[in-house]
Amino acid sequence: MYLNFLVYFILTLSVLFLSYRVSMSRAFMFSAGIGIFILIHGVRLSRYETWIYILFINALPIVTERFKKHFNKHKLKAQVIFKEVRGRYEDLAKQDRNQIENNLEKERKSNQVLSLYEISKDMSSCLLFEDIFNIFSLALKKSFRFHLSRCVLLKDSRDIESVYQIELGQGIAKVALTALDRELVGIALETKKILLISPQDSSGFSRRLSVIKDFETLIAIPLFVEEKLAGVLYIENIPRTHFENFVILTAQFAIQFQKVLLYKKVQEMSITDSLTGISTRRYFLERFLEEIRRSMRHKANLSFLMLDLDHFKEKNDRFGHLVGDVILKEVADILKSDLREIDSIGRYGGEEFAVVLAGIERDGAFQVAERIRKSVEEAVFKAYDEEVFTTLSIGISVFPEDGVDIEALIEIADRALYKAKETGRNRVC
Repeated sequence: MYLNFLVYFILTLSVLFLSYRVSMSRAFMFSAGIGIFILIHGVRLSRYETWIYILFINALPIVTERFKKHFNKHKLKAQVIFKEVRGRYEDLAKQDRNQIENNLEKERKSNQVLSLYEISKDMSSCLLFEDIFNIFSLALKKSFRFHLSRCVLLKDSRDIESVYQIELGQGIAKVALTALDRELVGIALETKKILLISPQDSSGFSRRLSVIKDFETLIAIPLFVEEKLAGVLYIENIPRTHFENFVILTAQFAIQFQKVLLYKKVQEMSITDSLTGISTRRYFLERFLEEIRRSMRHKANLSFLMLDLDHFKEKNDRFGHLVGDVILKEVADILKSDLREIDSIGRYGGEEFAVVLAGIERDGAFQVAERIRKSVEEAVFKAYDEEVFTTLSIGISVFPEDGVDIEALIEIADRALYKAKETGRNRVC
């Protein structure tokens, strides 16, 4: 009995396996063959289980086929659903990646803006070019890879005044002018635009500069103050991907650079006489007081000269104020050329000048005053088709012989000047 059950079980598995592996017709033929064989064997043994098994084994291919159809239908449906879910998952994953990238980009830009704000804040507290350039240098070295950077400063929009250099591993240095500096200033004056040169660039500017110096990349940014070119900032061999960030950083520097130069201009206007280019009376008196204090500390001599142009009002009335202005300006130039850098010169009044001679005693002061008087006497002042001659009178006072405070020294020198005027003018007293 157990042997028959085992045989039937094996035959059932075989039919079931074939029903899944081959077509229903073939599986049915196989099950029918098994049924016939069992029927012959079972009828002879007269066992009723045989009939039930024959019906089961022949129905198995039909049931299996129906199951296969339903299974495949559900399988296809499940595949479609899976593809949809997978597609949605991939879309969500892509959106998530994009969001992460956007967040990182926003964070990077936020850090960049914050960094620029800190740099701008640091620079905004400075009123000297060297200070803002030092902050710019630190930011440049911290954030970029480059060979060197230079800032070329101009005077009167064309004449190059000085050049500052930033180089990795070194501090800021004031360096000599090069041919590349001159060429970049010329391009800036010509275009008034930012110059960007990369290996792919084949413009005329690239060829023009490559003749002077070899470099891979270069950015040159003109710096303007009141619509006039005041300088050119450029950087060599910076990666192309850093161009935008460098331009942003330089924009902050340009704003502070403009502020510093405007402050310098206002400061110079407040301490410099606009006509003669020498100190105003207020600033000259401040310097005079400082020199008196210094002379006291070091127990040194100091001489004060009061100078007045002779018959200046008559020349103004005869030739006009424009000619008078030329005379005043050229007399100031004579004073600057005849005196030392450590001496202080100021315009004291309309046609009056004042000079402080540091470390000079009375005899030396007379020699200097006489040299100035002679230079003015021999000078020919040409202005508006006029040739004018003039002279000046000079009064002298000496610290500490004539006084130890500014009021006393001015009073003594003014008396000496009055004496020079009363005794014939064009003389030193």
